[in-house]
Amino acid sequence: MRKVGFIINPIAGMGGAVGLKGTDGEEILEKAIKLGAEKVALKRAEEFLKSLGSLANTIEFWTCPGEMGEDIFNKLNINHELIPGKRGKTTAEDTKFAAKYMLESNLDIIVFCGGDGTARDILDIIDMKIPVIGVPAGVKMQSGVFAINPRVAAELL
Repeated sequence: MRKVGFIINPIAGMGGAVGLKGTDGEEILEKAIKLGAEKVALKRAEEFLKSLGSLANTIEFWTCPGEMGEDIFNKLNINHELIPGKRGKTTAEDTKFAAKYMLESNLDIIVFCGGDGTARDILDIIDMKIPVIGVPAGVKMQSGVFAINPRVAAELL
């Protein structure tokens, strides 16, 4: 059974729908929320997991607490291992902690749902030591790590 790490940046992409260039920084995030931004990454993560269909039952998923993964796995009733981490408001440091934990746990691949900032945070830690697939959820999508959409990311896995 493949061991797959799954990380969600819950605030990725929130700024785009309200005309902002991402959600980098607390001030911009607060502005996005005031403008009515929704958590795009959670929807994209759900689409990715649903696209796996019955394959989801053949994968040993490792994910983060709360909105960084656990909540969506519970919602979809998909089995998963929960790694250490915090619930509630999270930052890039939580993403880096998760990536490091997954790398040190010898997982086969990491799938993440976020934007270019999330991709950079993960790359800073794993330094291309294991494969990574990005599920696109951000505003500024420039990195080649991303599949075209969540469905294609599921096909790649």
